[in-house]
Amino acid sequence: TDVVVATVDTIRHVEVLRGWLHQHRPLILCGPPGSGKTMTLTFTLNSLPEFELASLNFSSGTTPDLILKTFGQYCVYKKTPQGTVLAPHTPGKWLVVFCDEINLPQADKYGTQRVITFLRQLVEQGGFWKDKLWVHLERIQFVGACNPPTDPGRVPLSSRFLRHAPVLLVDFPAYSSLKQIYGTFNRALLKLTPSLKAYHQPLTDAMVEVYVRNQTQFTAEAQPHYIYSPRELSRWTRALYEALEPLEFEMDIGTLVKLVFHESLRLFMDRLVTPADQAWCAQTSKDVLCHHFAGASASTALLEADHHPILFTTWLSKFYAQATTHDLRKHIEARLRVFYEEELNVPLVVFDSVIDHVLRIDRVLRQPLGHLLLVGESGAGKTVLSRFVSWMNGMSVFQIKLTTHYTLANFDDDLRIVLKRCGCDGERICFIFDESNALDAAFLERMNALLASGEVPGLFEDEEHVALMHACREAVRRDNITSVESTDDDDLFKYFTSQVQRNLHVVFTMNPASGDFQSRSKTSPALFNRCVVDWFGTWSDHALAQVAHEFTMALDLGHQEQTYDGPADDMGDEGWAAAAIGGSAFHKAIVASVVQFHHAVLHTMQRLAKRHAKHNHISPRDYLEFIRHFVTLYGTKRAQLEDQQLHLNVGVDKLVATHNQVADLQLQLSAKDRELREKDAQANEKLQLMVVEQNEAQLKKKDTEVLAADLALQDDEISKRKLVVEKDLSEAEPALLEAQSSVNSIRKAQLDELRALARPPNAVRLTLEAVAIMLGESSLDWTDLRKFIRKDDFIASVVHFDSDKLTAKQRQTIQKDYMSKGDEFDYEKVQRASKACGPLFKWVVSQLNYTEILHKIQPLRHEVRTLEDQSAGLRVELQEATTTIQLLEQRIQNYKQEYAALISQAQVISADMASVKKKVERSVSLLSNLVVERERWENGSKQFESQMETLVGDTLVSAGFLTYLGFLDHQQRQLLVQDWRDILHTMHIPSTPGLSFIEYLSPPSQRLAWTAADLPSDSLCVENAIILTRFHRFPLIIDPSGQAARFMVNYFSHQSSTITQTSFLDSSFMKILGSAIRFGTALLVHDVDTIDPILNPVLNRELYKTGGRVLIRLAGEEIDYSPE
Repeated sequence: TDVVVATVDTIRHVEVLRGWLHQHRPLILCGPPGSGKTMTLTFTLNSLPEFELASLNFSSGTTPDLILKTFGQYCVYKKTPQGTVLAPHTPGKWLVVFCDEINLPQADKYGTQRVITFLRQLVEQGGFWKDKLWVHLERIQFVGACNPPTDPGRVPLSSRFLRHAPVLLVDFPAYSSLKQIYGTFNRALLKLTPSLKAYHQPLTDAMVEVYVRNQTQFTAEAQPHYIYSPRELSRWTRALYEALEPLEFEMDIGTLVKLVFHESLRLFMDRLVTPADQAWCAQTSKDVLCHHFAGASASTALLEADHHPILFTTWLSKFYAQATTHDLRKHIEARLRVFYEEELNVPLVVFDSVIDHVLRIDRVLRQPLGHLLLVGESGAGKTVLSRFVSWMNGMSVFQIKLTTHYTLANFDDDLRIVLKRCGCDGERICFIFDESNALDAAFLERMNALLASGEVPGLFEDEEHVALMHACREAVRRDNITSVESTDDDDLFKYFTSQVQRNLHVVFTMNPASGDFQSRSKTSPALFNRCVVDWFGTWSDHALAQVAHEFTMALDLGHQEQTYDGPADDMGDEGWAAAAIGGSAFHKAIVASVVQFHHAVLHTMQRLAKRHAKHNHISPRDYLEFIRHFVTLYGTKRAQLEDQQLHLNVGVDKLVATHNQVADLQLQLSAKDRELREKDAQANEKLQLMVVEQNEAQLKKKDTEVLAADLALQDDEISKRKLVVEKDLSEAEPALLEAQSSVNSIRKAQLDELRALARPPNAVRLTLEAVAIMLGESSLDWTDLRKFIRKDDFIASVVHFDSDKLTAKQRQTIQKDYMSKGDEFDYEKVQRASKACGPLFKWVVSQLNYTEILHKIQPLRHEVRTLEDQSAGLRVELQEATTTIQLLEQRIQNYKQEYAALISQAQVISADMASVKKKVERSVSLLSNLVVERERWENGSKQFESQMETLVGDTLVSAGFLTYLGFLDHQQRQLLVQDWRDILHTMHIPSTPGLSFIEYLSPPSQRLAWTAADLPSDSLCVENAIILTRFHRFPLIIDPSGQAARFMVNYFSHQSSTITQTSFLDSSFMKILGSAIRFGTALLVHDVDTIDPILNPVLNRELYKTGGRVLIRLAGEEIDYSPE
C-alpha cells in the first residue's frame, strides 16, 4: 500500500476513483482477493489531502455497531441550530469510511443484511437516530470493497443499495502488468548487488511464471486455503530484499538462484496438502528457474535440491544464509534445552519436519506484517514451535486464557492490552490465536480488522482513547520521534497503528479435521489473504519413523540386535521410512512396526467413519503416547523378566552351591578331626613341661631363702660396726665443719692482702705452709706460697679437701714442725696477724684431729668394707637366683596360658564339628526335599530366552492396547489386535500367540482390589480398568450408566487415597482444580459434554520451571504442579 507501480490499470482506476470521491458519492471496488483494491484506494486518498481514511473489515457477523463505534473514534457529535451533527474531528476534511469485504455479512432470516441496510439509510437519509435524536452526517462518505458475489461465502448486495454506489472492477493485473510491476521492484532490489543487476529481468520472468503456474494448478475448489494473489509476489520480493539488504558482500548468481528457489517453496509449496502437490510445486519452480537462469551455475546450484533440502536462516550466521539440516538440528536441540528450563517443559524430537516448520515460522515472524496460519492436526506441534521460535527471536508470547465465563468484553480487554504493549511500549509480541479461542464470530471479526489495518475499530473509546493518546505521546517523547506531531490525535493514532503492524505478529492455529476449517475462508477471508499458510497436516511416515527412532534408540534390545533376520522386501512404505534412519536392522524393524501400528489404527478409524459408526480422531499425541507406553512397558517388563530370571538363577545356583557346600563341610569334618588330635597332643606336651619347670622353681626358692638369711645377719653386723666408727668421727667432725665454714667465709680482699705481703709475719707463714703441706704442695717458698693462694680454686680446694688423702707422714710433719712450737703458733697469734689465716689455722687443727681419729678407726673401717663387699656378693647371687625364679615362673605362666588356649581350641573344634555335622544333616535333607523344585526352577530359567524373544512384540501390542483400544468395542479390539499381529509377523518380530492383556498388564492383587471396588468381572471391564490405571494422558470416560464413576470412587477409597468429584458447573471448580494440581489428588469431573478451555494447559501439560519449581499457569495464576 506504500508503493504503487504505474500501469495502465492502476492509472485508470486512480482517475476514476478521484472523480467519484470528489462527487462524495458511495462507491464499491470489486475484484478478487489481492487484486489491489485497498492499495488503489489508499494510494488515491494519499494524493488527496482533503480526505481522511477510516478502515473497517467486515465479516459474516458484522452489525451496525461496528460503524457506530468507528464514528465514535473518528468523529464528534455537535449541537447546531439545525440539530445534532456528526462530523470528522479535523475541520474541513472528509472522512472516507472504507468497508472492506462489504459483501460478507450474512442475511438474517428475513433476507436482510442489517449492516448494508444501515449503510443505505445513512446514504439515503443522511443520518440515523440516537437516543431519540436524529443525527445528521456531515462530510462523511462510504467506500466498499468486495470479492465477486460468485465467490463462496459472498452475499450479493441488494439493488436498493447498489443504485447509490457505482462499482469499479479491479481485477488481477495482466501478465504483462505483473512483469512491469515486479520488474520495477526487482530492478531496484538487485541494485543492492551490482554484479547481479543484469538478472532483474530473468528473475521477474521466473517469479511471474512460477506464480501463474501455481495459481492455475491449485484452486480454492481443492482446498479453501489455495488462494493466490499478487500478494505472493510482493511477499517474495520483500523476502529477497530482507535477505540482500544486510549483506556486507556481493552474492553470486548460484546463491541468488538457491535463495529465489527457497523463497518460492516457502510461498507456494508450504501451503500444499499432499506430497504429490508439493513435489509438483518444487519441480515446477526448479524447471522455471533453470529455464530463465540458463547458466551452468544456476543449474548446478539447483541440483543440490535433489540430494538435500535448501534451507536459509539467520540462526547460524550474521546474515540470511544457507544452512545444513545437521547443523540446524544441533543448534535447535541446544536451544531447546534452554527453552525447556526457561519457558515450556514440553520435550520435542527435532525431526526433519520440525526443522522445516521452525524455519518457516521464523521466516515469517521476522518479516514486517508477518502473520501465519498454521494448519495441522492436534498435537502436531503448531503452538509449541510458535512459542519456541518467538522465544528464539526475543518476542513475548500472548495467548488468550479462556474460561467458561470468557466473553467478547474480556477479549476486547485482552486486545487493548496487547495493542498498547505493541503500539506504545514497542514490545514485540507473537499473538497465538487458536481456532478454539473464537468463541463468537465477533472474535474473528476483530482479528480480521487487526490483520487488515493494524487496528480494531471502536476498541478505544472515550476515556480509553484519551488514555491511549496520552500513552502514545509519552512513547513519542521517549523515543524522540520528530516525524509525529504529538498534539495531533490523528497523527498519533497513525503512529500507534504503524507500531502495532510493526511489532505484532499473529499466528493462527487450525485443525483441518475441524468442521469450521472449510468455512473459515468464507467467513474470515483475511485469515487466508493476510497470512502465510504453513500446512502442518499430519506427520509424514519419515517424521513418524524419526520420532519412534529417537524415543526407542536407548532401549537395550539384547542379542536380538545381532541375531535378527528381518524382511528385505515386505516392510512397506513405513518400513522404508524407518530404513532411512540409522540403527540396527532389528531397531529399524521396531520403528517400522510402530509406524505401521499407528497406520493400522488410522485405517480402522477411517473404516468406521465410512460406515457412519462411532470413530475417533487419531493425532500425533496418540502416537507419542503409544511410543511412551511401549518404552515404559518394555523397560518394566524386561526388568521384571530379568529380576525373575535372576531369582530363578539365584535359586538354582543356591542349590548347586548347597550341594558343593555339603561336600566341603564333609571335608572340613575330616580336617577338624585331625586338627583336634594335634591340639590334644600339644596340650599334653605343654602340661609335662609345666610340671618340670615347677619343680625346678621350688628348688631355686629354697636356695634363695638361705642366701637371704645369711645376708640379713651380715647386714646386721655391718650396721653395728658402722655405729662405732660414726660415733668416733662425730666427735671431731663438728670442728672440721666449722673450720671449713670459716675458710669459706674468707673474703677476696683478705687473700689479696696476704698476697701483697712481701715479708709476712711468722704465724701467717707457718699457717700457709701447713695448709700447703696438707694440700700436697712441694715448695714452701713464700713466692710459691703467694702463687699458691693466688689460685682461683684455693678456697674450694681447702673446703673440699678429702681427709682420707692426708698421709701419716704429712700429719707427723705438721705435728712436729708446726704444732709443737707452742705459744708461737696458736690461733690468737695467727688471727691477730691475718684475718684470713685464722680460719685456715682452725682448719689445719681440725683436720689433724679428724685424721687422727680416722687413723685410729682404720682397721674397723677396713673390716666394715670387707663385710660390705661380702654382702654385695651375696646380693648379686640373691638377685640372680630371684631372676631365675621369675623366669621359671614366667615360663610356667606361659605354659599355663598355652595349655588353656590349646584346651579352648580343642573345645571350639569339637563344637564346630558338632555344628558342621548338623549342617550336613540339614543340607542333605533340604537337597532331597528340593529335587522337584529345582527341576521347576531350571525349566523356568530355560523359558526366559523365549520370553525375551517375544518381549518386543508383546510390549508393542500391549502399548497399542493401552493407547488406541479404549475407544473400541470388544469385536473391533480383536480385529485391530489381529492386524497388529500380522504386522509383527511380516516384520519377523516374535510375539506370544493369544497374549492375554489382563494377565500381562495387571497382577492378581490389583484385580482383586478392582473386584472389591465393584468392578464387573467381564474381560471388557477389566481391560478398561487396566487402561484407566495405566494412562499417560488424562482419560475421558464415556459412562452412560455411571458404572465407571462408581468404580473409580470405590477403588480410590479402598486404596486410602483421595478422589474429588466435581463438574464444570461447580462454582468452586477452579479452587478444586488448583488444589488437585498442587497436592496431586485425583479429580473426577462429571458431565463433560464440552471441555472448559481452562483445562487446556492441564491437558497439554504446559509446564515450566522457575527457581527449581515446576509450575503451570491457569487463568493467569501460577500453580505449583505436584509430581503426583
